Amino acid sequence: MMKRVIWLISGLNRRMMKLLFALALIAYIASVWGTYTNMRSIQEHGEMKIEQRIDEAVAPLREKIRDLEQSFSQKYPPVKFLSEKDRKRILITGGAGFVGSHLTDKLMMDGHEVTVVDNFFTGRKRNVEHWIGHENFELINHDVVEPLYIEGEQQRGLTNNYFNICTIMAKK
Repeated sequence: MMKRVIWLISGLNRRMMKLLFALALIAYIASVWGTYTNMRSIQEHGEMKIEQRIDEAVAPLREKIRDLEQSFSQKYPPVKFLSEKDRKRILITGGAGFVGSHLTDKLMMDGHEVTVVDNFFTGRKRNVEHWIGHENFELINHDVVEPLYIEGEQQRGLTNNYFNICTIMAKK
């Protein structure tokens, strides 16, 4: 049996061997290429599935953000318009407390620029949060025991009004 196989192989001429070898090589290359393209398409399909799942998960969040952006239009209480010479820049310490927040509301509605400085120890941010974002309002979280350096009207030669609500001290 072995002699017949050897005789068969030796009986084939060189040209036939080259042809068979080339055919085997082409079959191997086709097999590897097919596997590669199949794996690549599987990978691309998997990536598309992942992207699709991410889009499905993010879509409700995008919709909620869009709804919030459309529904959230900051509305402030009515404010008088004052000219630059009539409008005053006013600093209120303790402006987030009960008395300070009412003073802030009155001065804002009168059209003045108000800066509230409070450490929120007894005052609450919710007392003045309806003014946050208004162009004439500024809220600073600071304890007036420490120095506070902010831009002042004195630099422009105008007068400053200062209401000190939170630093009233009672002696016993």
